[in-house]
Amino acid sequence: MATATVEAPKKRFPKRELNTWLRKNLSWNHEQWLELVSSLEADGFEEWTADQEGLDAIGLYLESKKANA
Repeated sequence: MATATVEAPKKRFPKRELNTWLRKNLSWNHEQWLELVSSLEADGFEEWTADQEGLDAIGLYLESKKANA
């Protein structure tokens, strides 16, 4: 009998945290970006910060929201 592996659902996207951060940071440098990533990891969003795909999604979200601010 084969057993199916069930992946745990990905943790929610940190939209609320990013919106809060963006209200204080309409522009940012690389150091601030690294601090944000570190903060998200500490808050339990490693699934989003552990690989380039997740970091790209976070960056795209911030850039698109910044453009609309």
